[in-house]
Amino acid sequence: MKKYSLFFAFIWFSLGLKAQETAPNFLGYRYNMNIFNPAYAGEDGKNELNMSFRKQSLALQDDPITQTVSYSKLLQNNLGIGVSLVNDKNHIRKQTDFGLDVSYALPLDATTSLSFGMKLGAGMYAIDFSSLEIPNDPLFSENQSHFSPKIGFGGLLKGARYYVNISSPNLVISEVLKPVTDGSGNILSEGTKEKLHVYTGAGYRFTIHDNLDLTSSVFARFVADSDALIDISVLADISQKIELGMTYRWDTSFIGTAMLKIIENTYFGYAYEAVTSDFSAVSNGTHEFLIRFRFD
Repeated sequence: MKKYSLFFAFIWFSLGLKAQETAPNFLGYRYNMNIFNPAYAGEDGKNELNMSFRKQSLALQDDPITQTVSYSKLLQNNLGIGVSLVNDKNHIRKQTDFGLDVSYALPLDATTSLSFGMKLGAGMYAIDFSSLEIPNDPLFSENQSHFSPKIGFGGLLKGARYYVNISSPNLVISEVLKPVTDGSGNILSEGTKEKLHVYTGAGYRFTIHDNLDLTSSVFARFVADSDALIDISVLADISQKIELGMTYRWDTSFIGTAMLKIIENTYFGYAYEAVTSDFSAVSNGTHEFLIRFRFD
């Protein structure tokens, strides 16, 4: 049992903390944009409620799971508000983030606006080392938990057919894993801090037919001291009832997405990621489900 626990502990440290550097990392991110960028709160003029469930299938113990709920609406005087809750579990690590968004849209002309947003929130981070069942090892002898405030900002330039955005959802760099020392004060393991994330993207919508629009877009995540993650996507909107998309996540994976309008104001979405990097040896793909409600 100890041998397997040590193996999973190694996998968690090498993959789990790497994932922390690039979280949140959704497949259908375009349907959760106010989680990344508070300027999107109320940006389309409708009340919007999104709920998603993401599961990454690994050839290891306990598949990583992410659950999200987000809501946004447009208020008077071009003000928007939004709230979001993200719950993420990766083996022995659990993280819950809460965010409150406020946005303001500045009209530039009849079809163009420049929006600014601010995010206030908090993150709760916990590591259950005791579940590894590794006795007499100071590295895994004490569970850890941490609470950190979050402050972020974002901007969105939106026209009739294009958009450009940039954001950093958290500028507060907090420690999420404390250093571990032995009884003599020697450091056995260095602490881990959150890293600054910057998200930016752009897209343009082409009308191919009366009932068919194609949107090409790019979305990038830049993390301090890490390689950038870049998504290149094409999305087809068919009669405003079906959306089909394909994304190439640079040197990492391919992602297929589908969003169906089930009944008035209610949509169901699904996304699947097929990994093409070396990580494919332990990954059997990732599934993501989304339910969206949009109403006036």
